Amino acid sequence: MDKKHKENNDNNEQSDLLDAYFFKNLVKNRFFRPTVNVIFFIALLIIIYFGLSSEPDLRFKGGIPFATTMIWDIWHPLLAFTIILLGRLWCFACPIGAVGDWTQSVFSLKKKYPEKYRNLWIAVIFFLFIFAAERHLFMFTRNPPNTAYLLLFFTGLAVVMGIIYEKRTFCRYICPIGLVLGLFSMLSAIELRCKSRKTCNDHNIKECVIGSEAGKACPVGEFPQTMERNNHCIMCMECVKSCSKDNIRISPRLPGRDIINSRKTHLDEAYLVHGIIVIFLFVLGMERLQFRNAVINFVRSTAPFDTMAFHDFFINYWRNMWAVIIFAAITLGAAGLMYLSSRASFSGKNTKEKFIELSYAFLPLSLSVYLAENTFRLLKGLLFITAGIGQFFGKVWEFAIDFETIDHMQIALLTAGFIFTIWAGYLISKKVSNSEHELKQGIIAVTITAIVYLGIGIRILTLPIV
Repeated sequence: MDKKHKENNDNNEQSDLLDAYFFKNLVKNRFFRPTVNVIFFIALLIIIYFGLSSEPDLRFKGGIPFATTMIWDIWHPLLAFTIILLGRLWCFACPIGAVGDWTQSVFSLKKKYPEKYRNLWIAVIFFLFIFAAERHLFMFTRNPPNTAYLLLFFTGLAVVMGIIYEKRTFCRYICPIGLVLGLFSMLSAIELRCKSRKTCNDHNIKECVIGSEAGKACPVGEFPQTMERNNHCIMCMECVKSCSKDNIRISPRLPGRDIINSRKTHLDEAYLVHGIIVIFLFVLGMERLQFRNAVINFVRSTAPFDTMAFHDFFINYWRNMWAVIIFAAITLGAAGLMYLSSRASFSGKNTKEKFIELSYAFLPLSLSVYLAENTFRLLKGLLFITAGIGQFFGKVWEFAIDFETIDHMQIALLTAGFIFTIWAGYLISKKVSNSEHELKQGIIAVTITAIVYLGIGIRILTLPIV
């Protein structure tokens, strides 16, 4: 049996979640996704309304925490903690992407997105800038109006992109949340693929590409027949509707399969993997008094002068400038660490390619750091909901958050990510190496860099919070 024939048989043998009771009918229902989009759009408007109605700082009277809690303490952490199970399923419900769709249905120039920008660097810059400028410039987590303005900005950007470009260009190339969900969905326990490549080959009309009366063409330009990883599929299910051969499946699988099997690698994704690790380690550090004071004292020491008149300038401009500089420097430094490890291990031979390939091994550690930073926020958000429900029933439900327990949870997450990164490093090195020597060098490069990340993370998490 040749490899291609075996692959087709393997695809046919995959279990399909669409076979579950009523699930396929629900997915194919033309009103289901629009209804979900409308529900979340109403929720988005409510969050924006309460955000704009609040004082700019929650520390003062008149601050309404609803917008910041719903976005930064519930929605964002829940996305992080459900990626493994659901992948990019949020994109199915996303109201901002839906607004772009609705705009296109009314009017669109439907231009093709420029070839030179068909990468993720714009989304990477958006993502890094949001978290770099959060603490001092925009303070999204404690500034409800700025959170509302951020949501309005990306909604407006989705509208503009919908008016100018075809399909969901915003979702594929611009959205920073889609960027992170796409990257981490390589670790997801589900995948959307075609059942049989042979069926696709034998079927001349590619309805998943051009659309049909039953469903639209893929809004992000994916082709299920050749898909080998989850990154860009937004789980809109249009291909499930449009395929007349019923050749689309949604299947459970071993988490992390994409990072081992995928042949597609990209520098922007490799850079972001390391960027997420160091950015959220830094954010974790800023929650510790000793770390935070060291950073603040360093920034103060660089000030051109230090007087009371400079104080407002320092607060409003100097720290904001340094926040962006520090984030840019640590992300470049992290990527540089792995690049140097690759160069030392492979003696300069194909260093860039090896750096990109081996960087995908750090996805588990990157996700674990991302989860660790969101652990406290998620617990805080869940307690906010619990207290609100209790208040609704006339009861007082208050729970104290044990910071020591949270520290242990965060260290456990980092350790688990480290272990899976070492394992992924071995598997990727085995795939891309041409000799036993290259295999050992790849494992060494991944291990050294992962140990540095883990050591920094544990050191930060063992610092006292106050």
